[in-house]
Amino acid sequence: MVGFHLPPELKEGADPAELMGKAMTTKTVLVIDDSIMIRKMVASILADHFQVLEAKDGPTGLEVAKKHHPDLILLDFVMPKMDGYDTLQAIRREDSLKNTPVIMMSGMKEQVTARIPEPFVDFDFIEKPFEAETLLAQIQKALQVTPAAAAEAGSETNTQLLLNKLTAIETLLIQGTENLIQREVVTRLAHLNQRLDRQESHSANLEEQIRKLTSEVERHSQGLALIVKELRHIRKLLGGLDG
Repeated sequence: MVGFHLPPELKEGADPAELMGKAMTTKTVLVIDDSIMIRKMVASILADHFQVLEAKDGPTGLEVAKKHHPDLILLDFVMPKMDGYDTLQAIRREDSLKNTPVIMMSGMKEQVTARIPEPFVDFDFIEKPFEAETLLAQIQKALQVTPAAAAEAGSETNTQLLLNKLTAIETLLIQGTENLIQREVVTRLAHLNQRLDRQESHSANLEEQIRKLTSEVERHSQGLALIVKELRHIRKLLGGLDG
């Protein structure tokens, strides 16, 4: 499912003549992340500055990118079906997307560097959790756009400042929770893999022992068969003597 968010100035009720210039320069950002919480959080951060598209995984994100040609792609690294690396490779194979700026997101940078050694040359990287200002600054740098003018000192009310702080805290909490869950899942999977490796090793040892025992049984069976044959032969000879 794809989400589409328009900046407030382009929503219903805005004056078309006054905002024509803004509409002409509006940039589109595609957010590809399997976490709906992260997608909605990023969309809320960017909504005042960009048009935002959403995709829940790599294959969906690739189709959305091919259809809408976003100006920039925010791409999560750890995803099912296709991870960020595979998705990036698929994006770069499309002629229309070869030069689209990509910012890779991950709370586990070690997994990124395990597949893509630093320095990163085909994309930028931002580590989760990140603050809204950090994300906006990195996107503006990648798109080479001028940040919106800052509000004059003292123009924000105490309520607005408090809301901004609460939003920033919420942003970090959401990402922190996602990151903790992701690390826990990775740790448990690694533990399960270790147990499976041990079980496979144990099974291999058991199979080798069974093979050896089977070989011994067959060898002894052959010996017993030979003894039985000799006993029958002796019995036959003894029977001939009695006659």
